[in-house]
Amino acid sequence: MNFIVKCLIGIAIGSGAILPGISSGVFCVIFGIYEKLLDSILNFFKDIKNNFKFLFPILIGCGFGVILLGNILNYCLYQFPIQTKSIFIGLILGSIPALLKEINQKQAFKPQFCFFFLLAFLIGIACILLENTLTIRFYFRKC
Repeated sequence: MNFIVKCLIGIAIGSGAILPGISSGVFCVIFGIYEKLLDSILNFFKDIKNNFKFLFPILIGCGFGVILLGNILNYCLYQFPIQTKSIFIGLILGSIPALLKEINQKQAFKPQFCFFFLLAFLIGIACILLENTLTIRFYFRKC
């Protein structure tokens, strides 16, 4: 990957870092750099030159993503909440086949994984549907 592509990936990762409920790790998996990123960070001092060449453009992109896209994503979340959330939910759901492929390479697929996935999916859908109907009030007392 060249410098510009890594910077663009970093911008996407940085934008994921500022969204509540979206992990930058999901974007790393989507772009297929999760393991390389972890190896570069954990073994940084073993091969400083190559790890720096890999991490530097991603870190620059993350910084730009947080700074530049923070206000844009904030605006989109308030003006177009359903569409914006749907985009990120689609990105997360789109990464599931890549995750399953990676899991199947390391260990055999187990049927109980489907149960836990379905349960988490249904809880997520329920949270989205109940988001606007439930109001949570916090009362703070002065001691």
